[in-house]
Amino acid sequence: MTIILLIRHGENDWVGKRLAGHLPGVHLNQKGQEQAQELASKLQYLQFKAIYSSPLDRAMETAQPLATITQLTINPLQDLSEINFGDWQGKTIKQLRRLKLWKTVQEHPSQMQFPNGESFKGAQQRLVNCLQGISQNHETDDLVACFSHSDSIRLLVSYYLDMPLDSFQKINISTASISALVISKDHISLPFINLIDINKFVVQFQEMQKSKATTKNKNKTKGKK
Repeated sequence: MTIILLIRHGENDWVGKRLAGHLPGVHLNQKGQEQAQELASKLQYLQFKAIYSSPLDRAMETAQPLATITQLTINPLQDLSEINFGDWQGKTIKQLRRLKLWKTVQEHPSQMQFPNGESFKGAQQRLVNCLQGISQNHETDDLVACFSHSDSIRLLVSYYLDMPLDSFQKINISTASISALVISKDHISLPFINLIDINKFVVQFQEMQKSKATTKNKNKTKGKK
């Protein structure tokens, strides 16, 4: 079983205004930097085995404080990147809402192919393959952090909840939020989605770990009888 924390990057000046996509040079603003520092401060006591990140600036900058405080190297993975929005990248949300394809994005994303970019379906498969690869590279109970993007995390959450792709837009993933994915050979669960209260997350996560440890000890005791 691998425990993967899906962490959205911190705030930047493009959030809610422009579609950044794969464009370089989109950096965290002051609030985003504070969010990254808070994440690191609160998560430093958890025993991480690895830190992975989208190579885009805003994700790497969010991951860096945690990497520094835990003395782990960030492993950039292209497959954790944001959706490739192609010709839509850099445009304002106001501009995009005027396009006929905007309705397709909002109501039928499974049918959307971004001009000179990805489809949501293809991006979802890319992301799922990436997490499966990460899980296979780690031991049972390893805890890893994956820093990514709003739509990328929403696509992953919807996939593992068995939601139709056309419903993934209903999921909210806030900046610097945490969603937890637990992957084992015969079971997958998402105990936390879009948690922004980091203190609450750490307490709940530690309680979850204690509960699992208790269950394991009981099973070992039964096996000896």
